[in-house]
Amino acid sequence: MFNSDLEIARYEGAAIRTVSGIRGQVKKAAKEELGNQPKKKGGKPREGIARCTFEDKIKMSDIVFMRAWASVEVPRFYNPLTTALQPRDQTWQGMKTVAELRREHNLAIPFNKDSLYKPIERKPKKFNPLVIPKSLQAALPFVTKSKDTPSRKRPLLENRRPAVVMEPDERKVHALVQHLQLIRSEKIKKRKLKEEKKRKEHEAEKAKDEELLRKRRREERRERYREQDKLQKKIRRNV
Repeated sequence: MFNSDLEIARYEGAAIRTVSGIRGQVKKAAKEELGNQPKKKGGKPREGIARCTFEDKIKMSDIVFMRAWASVEVPRFYNPLTTALQPRDQTWQGMKTVAELRREHNLAIPFNKDSLYKPIERKPKKFNPLVIPKSLQAALPFVTKSKDTPSRKRPLLENRRPAVVMEPDERKVHALVQHLQLIRSEKIKKRKLKEEKKRKEHEAEKAKDEELLRKRRREERRERYREQDKLQKKIRRNV
């Protein structure tokens, strides 16, 4: 990425990135001893090796790149126009484009087949399903484990057994049981509503009693403080 340690010193702290999206940062120039390759004796030391940190572990196949810009001085050149191309009393006006002319005259702008600007067609991306290894699933807590139950190959018992056709007497008994269950559920619902109403009334009465008790205690405190104040004044007068 770099050719010399001077370039590394210039880009210290610069943001780098891998193609897979892992972000990193350039730290500083590193020594030649990297990994298990010791420095060779003799010769000039290698330069351009930088120490970088990344937010995740990268692979050998990852390509690391850095967006860098260098200031380039553009040579300035001008050629004064000495020929009289138009009268001095008129202001110069640039040439209009075909699109502007068509827009002025309300003409449709046809699509140029030879143009390099083609309509963008973005296909929907299809991502591979997330596959979690079984060893990792076993180490996860129960809350984060996948609750996917395996599909049953055998049909359920209700689907395997034949349909039961009830006799007229059995149909009557079944209907009677259903009516009794409905009556029981309605009774339970009414009982719950009645208990809720009683509980609210009891809470209202309790709040009213607490308010009266609070007022009574406040009056008692006031009376006690008044008596204490009178007693202290009497003691001060006698002294």
